[in-house]
Amino acid sequence: MHNEDRAGRAGDGARGPEDRRSGDDPRRPDAGAPQEWPRTPPHAAPPTPRTVIDGRYELLEPIGSGGMGEVWKAHDLRLRRFVAVKGLLDRNSMTPATQTAALQRARREAEAIAKIEHQNVVTVHDQVETDNQVWIVMKLLEAKSLGDLLSGEGVLAVPRAATIGLQVVQGLRAVHAASVVHRDVKPGNVLVRDDGLAILVDFGIATFEGADRVTRTGSVIGTPPYLAPELFAPASPGPTPASDLWALGVTLYEMVEGRVPFAGHEVWEVQENIRQSPDPAIRFAGPLAPVIQGLLITDPRERLDAATAEAMLREVLGDPAAPNAARAASATHPPTAVSTPNPSTPAPGPAVPPPAPAPAPVMSTPPPAPSAAGGPPGRYRGWKVAAAVVCVALLAGAGWVASRGNGEKGGDGDRAGSVQGQGEGHAGSGSKERWKDTHPTLEIGVKDDQPGLSKFDKKTRTYQGYDIDLAYAIAESMGYGKGEVAFTTVATDYRSTALKTKQVDLVIASYSITDDRKTASPGGYSVDFAGPYYEASRGFLVREKSSKYTINDSSDLRDLGVEVCTARESTYEKALPKQGFTMAKSQPNTYQDCLDKLLDPKSDVYAVASDDIILAGYVEANPGKVRRLENIQGAEGYGVAMRPKTPVLKGEVCSALRTILAGRIWEDMYKENLSGLVGDKNPPGRPELTECQGL
Repeated sequence: MHNEDRAGRAGDGARGPEDRRSGDDPRRPDAGAPQEWPRTPPHAAPPTPRTVIDGRYELLEPIGSGGMGEVWKAHDLRLRRFVAVKGLLDRNSMTPATQTAALQRARREAEAIAKIEHQNVVTVHDQVETDNQVWIVMKLLEAKSLGDLLSGEGVLAVPRAATIGLQVVQGLRAVHAASVVHRDVKPGNVLVRDDGLAILVDFGIATFEGADRVTRTGSVIGTPPYLAPELFAPASPGPTPASDLWALGVTLYEMVEGRVPFAGHEVWEVQENIRQSPDPAIRFAGPLAPVIQGLLITDPRERLDAATAEAMLREVLGDPAAPNAARAASATHPPTAVSTPNPSTPAPGPAVPPPAPAPAPVMSTPPPAPSAAGGPPGRYRGWKVAAAVVCVALLAGAGWVASRGNGEKGGDGDRAGSVQGQGEGHAGSGSKERWKDTHPTLEIGVKDDQPGLSKFDKKTRTYQGYDIDLAYAIAESMGYGKGEVAFTTVATDYRSTALKTKQVDLVIASYSITDDRKTASPGGYSVDFAGPYYEASRGFLVREKSSKYTINDSSDLRDLGVEVCTARESTYEKALPKQGFTMAKSQPNTYQDCLDKLLDPKSDVYAVASDDIILAGYVEANPGKVRRLENIQGAEGYGVAMRPKTPVLKGEVCSALRTILAGRIWEDMYKENLSGLVGDKNPPGRPELTECQGL
């Protein structure tokens, strides 16, 4: 929608796919457009002066027009109020052959949009069909577009940008819950009232379940710099909620950086810019950076979903949702929980400009729910957790001040609002050394054979699991991007060697914290730990069926004297013989090797000793073949291992772990990766960071 600053602007605009404003400033595709809609639509005159629609809505003046219809300021004769009335069909551009199909689509569009009831989405009052036209009657809004604000102010301070972004994502959750995709999220389609309330408008090209693809007869639907990269692909499934979230990421970037991340007036230009530089430089976003990065992930499957983005924006604002805020139904389609206004928030009324822009009313945060795109609840895959960690870490020190003036134009001068890192690990004027200053890539040793904890997927060529999510989280807190993290597989008996030879900086591989590992021993190497980040119980894995022995519990293993296998240099190698268990003559260097022996009917190995969470992963990966026995005495506290005498590194890791364990991030990682394995939705008690005391 064109940017305009009109008292009484319509809540929804109208324009066609060709409306790309070729003369715009490439820094901001949403700026530079005419500041008012033309007084008369370019191709459609008023049906009749003072025409009354359905005997109720008197058309007063055109507000906007385009390839997708026309918008009028109108007077509701029954309720005596001004409204915006949008005709969804541009009748002059239609042939009789397309009239019926267009009418049917317009009806569906009107019905879909009318289902959305949310204070951050333009309100639809009525739907009327007359004379081969479908009209939507909407609230007439008095507000400036976000595009206008950016044109006048250049950039917004981070808290203000986060407040607007939070409201937009809440509106999008309501839109997506109604099975609607907006398809044109951008600053020009976000209205901001003087009291700070942000409203998503212009559903002129919105789509819904069963609608057509992103291209139509060779024309691109939407504004190129805000189109998600997956929409460019020839086999694209078309617009999805994920593509709306990409556009939100572009909008957030534009608010704080003063330009779009991927410039270009034509689709091919934007596509090429994304291909060449998929990770645009972020200099002034501060704690908003992880949110923006998460929304601008080119793979829509890994992109932040709306619920996660909302939670992260709340963290940026330091404002968790009010626990008793009411949640009203926002749409007839219930697949995605939707935030609704706090009941204490007054209903929107005439805008009274305050001395300074005030944050918008706080919305309630819904419980985790599947995304409209079908993603799992609480999608904290990989670096998504890390992004949330950074938000919390940056704010935890209470020293970060967003003081960028609203009048800045996005230049490279004095940036008072640039993020100032707290504590060790952040370089800059007056700051201490960062590990990243001398280590541009963070090398992390991990396991590749532990389902749920750390597993290498040969198809995707990626590592997955709880330890991997934790690794990304720590890396992000230390200032590393996802592409600056490198994983190396380390076997149990090679972990300390990998650290000693500096092949890796950290080891996050179910590495149990023990005194002997922290003290150099003959033939071995001492390591330092941060943690523990998780505490596991000890247990055994046995064959589901055995033709020779009946094994019901761990005492049977001891009484029968059958061989138990464990990984070489694990804690079990020394502990179990002292408890009377018979160990295999030689221990392999991985638990997977022990599992292979257990599954071999010719092997003398009848049990594998390891941590309960590791064994649970093997049970899930081998259904009907193995089973767990009850846990035995003892626990394993997993730590992040590093070389001794690396205080900068340990300080940064401990800082990240404190943030992870303090909030919901730790619980979400557990629920995402481990709860299904152990059959317990609730995580175990939070461990105390005994190896981080004094830091």
